[in-house]
Amino acid sequence: MIATALAAWPGDLAWCASESPAGRPDSPTTEPATWFEDVTERMGLAGLGNTQAAWVDFNKDGWVDLYVDGQLWLSESGKRFRKAKDLPIAGPGIWADFDNDGLSDFFSWADGGKLYRNVGGGKVVDAGKQLPKLPMAVSRGAAWGDLDGDGLLDLYVGGFENPHLAPQPSAMCANTGKGGFTLVWKTAGRCLPARGVAACDYNEDGKLDVYVSNYRLAPNLLLRGEGKGNFTNVAFEAGVAGDAKPQGLFGHTIGSAWGDLDNDGHMDLFVGNFSHPPQWQDRPKFYRNMGPGGGWRFEDKTKAASLAWQESYATPTLADFDNDGLTDLYFTTVYQNDHCVLYRNKGDWAFADATASSGVAAKLTYQAACADFDNDGRVDLVTGGRLYRNRAGGGHWVEVSLAGDGKRINRDAIGAQVRLRMGERTLTRQVEGSTGEGNQNGLTLHFGLGTWDRLVELEIRWPDGTRQTATAKPGRIAAVRYAGARPRVPSSEPATRLGDSRQDAAR
Repeated sequence: MIATALAAWPGDLAWCASESPAGRPDSPTTEPATWFEDVTERMGLAGLGNTQAAWVDFNKDGWVDLYVDGQLWLSESGKRFRKAKDLPIAGPGIWADFDNDGLSDFFSWADGGKLYRNVGGGKVVDAGKQLPKLPMAVSRGAAWGDLDGDGLLDLYVGGFENPHLAPQPSAMCANTGKGGFTLVWKTAGRCLPARGVAACDYNEDGKLDVYVSNYRLAPNLLLRGEGKGNFTNVAFEAGVAGDAKPQGLFGHTIGSAWGDLDNDGHMDLFVGNFSHPPQWQDRPKFYRNMGPGGGWRFEDKTKAASLAWQESYATPTLADFDNDGLTDLYFTTVYQNDHCVLYRNKGDWAFADATASSGVAAKLTYQAACADFDNDGRVDLVTGGRLYRNRAGGGHWVEVSLAGDGKRINRDAIGAQVRLRMGERTLTRQVEGSTGEGNQNGLTLHFGLGTWDRLVELEIRWPDGTRQTATAKPGRIAAVRYAGARPRVPSSEPATRLGDSRQDAAR
């Protein structure tokens, strides 16, 4: 059973229901002359759509595939993509192995919600009868995650607004373990217009938490997992609901993203606020997780980050694009006179605008998703209906592919976190079921190492709280399987050398 207890917030829309930064690794290069190259047509992606995107290894061949608005583009060993034929899927959505059979299935929140099961052999079947009727008429995003700790992936589906701008209820659907879901919670009382949904165990207690980006000057939600599917809204006490104004108004949040932005081992939060010129409207927010010493509250670091204001900011994605060991920001816009931006993380919460040299020309889009599609150790980007290959030079790297056992831990290891240690420095990444507003990054975790070229230590924190250690070599994709409830040190054989096809770690 999944339930929530959500604190009321100031204003007339009450809603309720039953440590120091570790510093940066040395960078081997200055900012590259051009970060990205548009390879859309060269990679066979002519006609690629401009709606939300999701990266998925659909056929488990070790090369990540790309899904955009009803079209699944299959990778041919990272050299080209071809469009899959005769698949019944439609609409924007997110992928995950909800039935733990080793194959990624699909959920679309559009048109009342659609569920499809991957049965292998390149075939997908409509599993709509296994999905309960959802309470919202319109949705803009959802997230996969083990919300009740039973080893099965559940769904949080955000309700947005109907055509008359009336906010819609959100819902949680629990995985029955029998090939489907059951509705276990929906908004009671007045609804808030949700857009992006992003899950993360931000307080490191082994229970997944959910951050909900709300639009229309409503506060955002931070649903803290209490165990066994119970949640409490702690957004106000944690400092991430938004900046309340005297009239009880907050911001227009479209999409948010989790990432360790200061390499202190704790997951920070970037909140992507659309905002009109009046200064009282919330601008995009950089929030530093202060960890256990700070009571798991967040410190607003927006001023230090110095992000230049644009009116129509929309959906963010976070990745280390230049392999210097620091997580950078890519952020889209949706108004004609605005433009998408790429900001390079310089350390100590300072970010530099690298848009002019990025090579990314996208302007109007909600599409932003990252993955290393060619397994070359550099994170690539799909945005604005274009595929951009990362060509930033220099910087060592390690990538980590995790696999659960399908019993205690979901096969995709969604919700797991990896901490990579190189000397005194620690880099943190998580396997996530969605990011921004309805986009999905690849599940393989990428770590830029800067000049570090020696073995690195990995600590995996699985969704059940189990910790497991391993070592990895730079320039490799290391595959780590869940070793059971009693932690042990695995042999940790890297899954590939640079450019090789990976073994399927999940089957």
